Amino acid sequence: MKFTRYLALIAFTCCFLSAANAQNDNDYKKRAAEVRQEVWGWNIPAFKNRTVPEAFRSESGIILARHHEIKAASRNNEGTAHKNVYYSNTVRELVKINDKATLEEYSEFGFQKFKKLNSVFSKKANSITILGVRIYKADGSIKEVNADDAVLIKDEKNDKQGKLAITDLQVGDMIDYFIREEEEKDYSHPIDPELFLFGDDKPILHYSIHCEFGKKYALEYRAMNGAPEFKVKKDSQEDNILDAEMENIPSLPVSLWMSAYKQIPILRLNLIVGYKGMFAGAINSRNPGEVYRNQSTDEIIDDIRVEMQTSVTGMYYKGVPLYYKEVKSLLKQYNKKNDDIPKDSLPYYVYYALRYLTFYRVGPKDPIIVGTDRNYQTPNNHNFLFLLNLILREFDIPCDIVLATSLYGPDSKQVMSRNDFEFMLKTQEGKPVFMSAEGVFTNCNYISSEYEGQRVPVIYIKSIRMMTGRLITENSEVDLPKTKALQNKHLEILKVGFGNDLQQMNIDRKTVLTGHMRSGEQKSLLLFEDYYDEERKALGVKESFMEEFADSRRNRSLSDEYKAAFAKAREESKQQFVNEIKDQFDNEPKDLKLFRVDNMGLRHTNPDFIYTTQFAIDGWIKKAGNNYIFEIGKLIGSQLELKPDQRNRKVDVYMPFPRTYEYTIEVDIPAGYKVEGLDKLVQNKSNGSGSFVATAQQTGNTIHIKVSKIYNNTIEPVSHWPKLVEIIDAANDYLAQKILLKKGA
Repeated sequence: MKFTRYLALIAFTCCFLSAANAQNDNDYKKRAAEVRQEVWGWNIPAFKNRTVPEAFRSESGIILARHHEIKAASRNNEGTAHKNVYYSNTVRELVKINDKATLEEYSEFGFQKFKKLNSVFSKKANSITILGVRIYKADGSIKEVNADDAVLIKDEKNDKQGKLAITDLQVGDMIDYFIREEEEKDYSHPIDPELFLFGDDKPILHYSIHCEFGKKYALEYRAMNGAPEFKVKKDSQEDNILDAEMENIPSLPVSLWMSAYKQIPILRLNLIVGYKGMFAGAINSRNPGEVYRNQSTDEIIDDIRVEMQTSVTGMYYKGVPLYYKEVKSLLKQYNKKNDDIPKDSLPYYVYYALRYLTFYRVGPKDPIIVGTDRNYQTPNNHNFLFLLNLILREFDIPCDIVLATSLYGPDSKQVMSRNDFEFMLKTQEGKPVFMSAEGVFTNCNYISSEYEGQRVPVIYIKSIRMMTGRLITENSEVDLPKTKALQNKHLEILKVGFGNDLQQMNIDRKTVLTGHMRSGEQKSLLLFEDYYDEERKALGVKESFMEEFADSRRNRSLSDEYKAAFAKAREESKQQFVNEIKDQFDNEPKDLKLFRVDNMGLRHTNPDFIYTTQFAIDGWIKKAGNNYIFEIGKLIGSQLELKPDQRNRKVDVYMPFPRTYEYTIEVDIPAGYKVEGLDKLVQNKSNGSGSFVATAQQTGNTIHIKVSKIYNNTIEPVSHWPKLVEIIDAANDYLAQKILLKKGA
């Protein structure tokens, strides 16, 4: 589905505006016809090119032309002093289809045809998407696909979603398509930032951008990694016109270990309603009609100070006294002897107390959410950490506010807005303790992998003048610590036996996940009932919310509702474990007999996530006369397999983090059989970038196998790519290994 793939690649959330009130099919079709006539009539020479250069003819697909056009204007809303924003965003591409993979990619388009928007000032606010598709056949004929005949996969009053199949597309054809999204909304809604990437998994022969923005808007933009600068001019109405283009952009392995913000030419653009007078000086305020290019980091940090001053002052009078009192009460319940908690331990206690109050505590008015959906909650990170910082100040623990930048985002010298920074706290005294607020299971002193090792700015609040709310701050920088491969481990301990017919295996499995390996499986496998109870007890909270509800006449029925919800979530958890096994081994288990979490990894003192599963799997053993062929390599689970066009890499490698995969396997040999081919399970591929090492031996009727795969670094220069390929290939070679179970002594 090309449109979905394209949006994911350029990583922006589309909010687009409409000049038409398309609330019924007739209005929609009329507007769609107007838009198609407009777009197909664009005089852009690149879309008239039908010749693929010889150098690109071996590519899976070629983008001969890509054009991105954005327009924004404003006018007074009918009968009010408020203004509406009309915004349109169009992406058009001409693509040559050279193989089945690209054919499949462009054979279907999914889009949100119509959506009613929430608007403060306009009852007519809506968003529509218009699609146009033309196919250029090899014989020179042109066919226009009737996009209005798209099948509605969701048809509600305020939300219609469609899917269009391109049935006549064939290898050798060219597809010329566009997506226009139009939206109308009021000024109270911000316009999402735009990100233009001059790179794709296919070569782009010509990429052009054209933007027209009303003079009420201020514009911010930054050209990164060799991207072309915008050519800026004003029309007769003093509106800003921006143009940029680039030619002969080579294909890039965008889906495999790249950091787009570090490696792909990018134009970033922010569209901001300009303010003068009383609003000047507010957060991110900009002068209308101005174009701000490549702003300095100091200007962005000044915006953060304004935000901090607003948030901190409000919290100090509202949130801090209440939460400080509650945190202090939790610490008192935990520390019944009233001993002084060591100061270097206090940040941990305060952090877990506030995490409990934010994520774990349940009130009678809260929605009943106890399934895995709850595990994916995230706080407003800035507010959470501002509050935590102020509470720690009450405990006489000064902290720096760390402005972390992601390895996969712009570095601190190329940020464009305060949202490019992720907030963390760092204690100042003694050994630094880092605190972040990623979600339900984040440990104190944990730093997410994407921020490791970065040198980033730090703000310290020296004092708060309560009469004025003014913050006195200092700036500095800090190097964030980073982990090593052995700290981020996925360990599988497998004991394997055979069923009576020797064609089904019974596996007793223990999985241990450490460091950065934990969070994904914690979110998909943990139950709120269990982790709530563990944290409640760890903090010394005597009575659960269920007991409180049961003791209350008003809330007694809630206790029964939660019991039913807990039971349903526990029933559904079996399928979560089935999905996890299927993902790991690329084979669905036939009989999941046991699934349990042995350690939840909720705190830094016991951080490993450990779970046990017992299940059967078939399909890996095939009968060969009186003997059996056992695909034993599949016990290490599915492995990354490189596509042909990924093997010849020309850019540096940005992996998730240094990591280790270990497999300790015991296989019981069926009675009356002996093993042949065990020597093929011994491998040793080691280099500076990592290793793949496997050993195998037989003791009595048991095969003992140990396998480890290690990636040593997060970033590898492209010159080291052959070393990584060696490790990847070794793992896939092992995955394909078989042994023979031969009948007879």
